[in-house]
Amino acid sequence: MKVYFSPNGMALGHAGRCVPIAKKLVNDGDEVLFSTYGDAVNFVKAAGIPVTRVPKMGLVESLDGTIEMLRTSIRWPKYVWIFLKQYISEIKLLRRFKPDVAVSDSRLSTVLACWLLGIPCILLLHQIKLLVPHKKRLSKFKEKLKHFAEWVILYVTHLLWNRSTSILVPDFPPPYTIFKSSLEVPEKLMSKVKFIGQVIERPPHQLPSEKELKSKLGFDSRPLIYVGISGTKKERELLAIKLEEIFSQFPAKYNIVMTLGKPDKPDTFIEKNNLRIYNWVTDRYSLIKACDLLVSRSGHNTLAESMYYGKPSILIPTPAHTEHQENSKSAERMGIAKVIQQNELSKGKMLDCVEEVLNHSRYRNRIKQVQKKISNLDAVQTVIDLIHQLGNREK
Repeated sequence: MKVYFSPNGMALGHAGRCVPIAKKLVNDGDEVLFSTYGDAVNFVKAAGIPVTRVPKMGLVESLDGTIEMLRTSIRWPKYVWIFLKQYISEIKLLRRFKPDVAVSDSRLSTVLACWLLGIPCILLLHQIKLLVPHKKRLSKFKEKLKHFAEWVILYVTHLLWNRSTSILVPDFPPPYTIFKSSLEVPEKLMSKVKFIGQVIERPPHQLPSEKELKSKLGFDSRPLIYVGISGTKKERELLAIKLEEIFSQFPAKYNIVMTLGKPDKPDTFIEKNNLRIYNWVTDRYSLIKACDLLVSRSGHNTLAESMYYGKPSILIPTPAHTEHQENSKSAERMGIAKVIQQNELSKGKMLDCVEEVLNHSRYRNRIKQVQKKISNLDAVQTVIDLIHQLGNREK
């Protein structure tokens, strides 16, 4: 069987969802090909999977990673042109590779190309309703205008997303859904939608105990804080500088490990006091299981992984990034995380939050309750079962 994957390349989370599925297919003797752009190309290459680069799509960002909505919107002719180039590239690649099934992670160009060519297409999508980002509090009129625009976009995009064969949401069923506000849509728009949980390559039960992993990774019994930097290049860079400064001055009673989200020179590190810094680690799941606390942006993948592994979080959402802001609110309401806005970051604020989360059992108890409720979901196998079904292959 041939399976074609096309993850969104704006950040690594989309490719990160597709790679575990692809690896399992390859292990079963299937042939796969990826189509993506940006940092995701090198990420897929590092996983040893064939990948083709297509025209790059991206939003305009400020130096702190904030999405510049006005500057992005006035460039719409450029984005239409890039989308058309992507669409043509997808048609050519699909005709050349001739897949039995395609899997698109938030890539509309692939969905429409598959629809044109009559190829079954599974759509992985955790954001059904696009939420318009904004930095400042809106007036009542602007708030109504914003909601109206969001619903118009929803109904238009629904017609296009609906060209896919099936829509799988890599999020948890209610009440543990992470990006709730994007998935609160009319039932008639959800007819093809199925919640499957987050794609996790290595479930916690497949790894040694926390104590064994800490020892294996070279840490002693002090609480271990894992700082995972993720997002687009601009989202990562400023945050990495700030957090390196903060955690290099942290009390010696903590072990801290930071990964910068750059898939080059993996598994080599530098040390600053009790802070260990990697560009990239090949076994991130061991770090997640070994740690006592996870500090990160509030991207969908990282937050979902913390829930699967039963680890409380401190979240630093990107300013005016609607998904990050909504995810962090959702996690805070569930009682599994504390939130620090980027403009509030300081050593004192971070230390207060770390000590509150680690010293109060309510965070640990709550995350363990959530972990127990979602641990039976196997998103990788769910997607593979559907691929086999659509490709008319025996399981």
